[in-house]
Amino acid sequence: MPQRALLTILVGTCAWFGASESLLAQKKGSVQIVSKQLSKRDQRLLKELHAELDKLFFDEAHSNTFWGVLIESLNPKFGALYALNAEKNFVPASNQKLLTTAAALRYLGEEFRFQTSARTWGKIVPAENGAMRLDGDLIIASDGNPYHADRFVDSTGGLFLYQLADSLLARNITLINGDLVADDQRFQASVYSRAISDGDGDYSPDWAWDDLFYGMAAPASALAFNENSVTVVVYPADSVGKAPDVVLEPNVPNFFEVENLATTGQAQTKRTIEVVRRFGTNRIVISGSIPIDSRGFRERIAVERPALYFLAALKDALERKGIRVAGKLRRKSEKDCYLTDTLEQLASQFSPPMLSILSETNKASNNFFAEQLLRRVGYAYRKEGSASAGLDAIKLYLDSIGVAERHFHVVDGCGLSRKNRLSPAAIVKLLKKNYLADSFETFYQSLAVAGIDGTLQNRFREGKAKGMTFAKTGFIGGVRTLSGYLYGEDEEWIAFSIMAMNFTQSRLEIEQAQDRAIELVAEWAAERARSP
Repeated sequence: MPQRALLTILVGTCAWFGASESLLAQKKGSVQIVSKQLSKRDQRLLKELHAELDKLFFDEAHSNTFWGVLIESLNPKFGALYALNAEKNFVPASNQKLLTTAAALRYLGEEFRFQTSARTWGKIVPAENGAMRLDGDLIIASDGNPYHADRFVDSTGGLFLYQLADSLLARNITLINGDLVADDQRFQASVYSRAISDGDGDYSPDWAWDDLFYGMAAPASALAFNENSVTVVVYPADSVGKAPDVVLEPNVPNFFEVENLATTGQAQTKRTIEVVRRFGTNRIVISGSIPIDSRGFRERIAVERPALYFLAALKDALERKGIRVAGKLRRKSEKDCYLTDTLEQLASQFSPPMLSILSETNKASNNFFAEQLLRRVGYAYRKEGSASAGLDAIKLYLDSIGVAERHFHVVDGCGLSRKNRLSPAAIVKLLKKNYLADSFETFYQSLAVAGIDGTLQNRFREGKAKGMTFAKTGFIGGVRTLSGYLYGEDEEWIAFSIMAMNFTQSRLEIEQAQDRAIELVAEWAAERARSP
């Protein structure tokens, strides 16, 4: 036999053995628990389900995927239906939001709403032409309300900035003879964030630096506008070679600088446009090329100094309504020694209730909402609106429901960090605890519904799991997670967590395996529901 052929056979055999060894190593963790108290029919159906799930997760196509799975009926008669590496820790990605939203229900309650208010220590006195003026500062305070954006107007009744302007006009006030002051002290920034922007905005120190430019990693802040981001829209110019047109949404005057280094390219050429922000500034840099026949390119960019961003947007709204601001835009300082309960309230707005807050966090997988909630939970827990206080509250909550410390490590509220660790067993224990809680309806309704809405809208488009699966997705590079509930045709709830790491195949292939696993469980429940 030629030496090259022999070498090929040996290499192929080693590769096959390595893949098989990997699969066998995982299979040692595959657990089948079939109670002898079940009927013979139920025992048979459960064994068949287990065999199908083994076939799915140990397929050669997934030989490089590290799976963590726990599927458990919430009917004590059945208990755990399937387990694979359930006690091992995984990077949860956005499954981390399950912890944050469950803790929010625990510490804040179902009736909770964020609140934003405008107050003053000044006096309202007559001015020229029969108008009135406010002699004093206008102070805006909030506890992290994330709803101050145009897209939430329908749920809040109106954009707070214009509601405040209308409240002032109702008193005939056309001049604020003082400063606009941001009282953002309900949240405390980390040392890391204070070094970047004097604490006007708080980042997790464990996020990747190249995520920090983008809206998905917008800083948390007690006073927030437009989810602390701006959308940059790039349109081709009217001729090749020219700089493209740039539009900011919303366009807050005098807050951003735009450095447009891009060009308009030939039709049908590759789009190479990139939009970033110079670190520590609000200078947006656009580079690359956009084809002249392009319909445009959009990128959501995080802002620096969000409290001042809110004030800049407020000043613009006031001026559009004919109200002039004579003073500066500034954050509250130690020199501002007024007491909140001595101030006159001029306007106030509450956010929608907890179900809406949790739904935006879970269904839409909104990182910003999760980080705002984390700090608000921290304030409820120990009167400190910091990420560290929120994380301590989550740790205490997990301990209280019996999750062992070795099964979790939490560093943020949204799951963007790769340093988070969580086991399928920990997630299922959390799901079981919330199933037994009075707030269960609020919790499960905040999750994406398979084939219907949120991040599951385009998954489970057919089959028995559609419309009956309520779950949280998670994705960062090399990680895909799915955890939640299935309501089976046998009218029993099933909690599950399916976590995948280290894969190199497409995300779609992992999603298809996760979806198929839940569909198999739904089919099992449907078969059980049929008369023997």
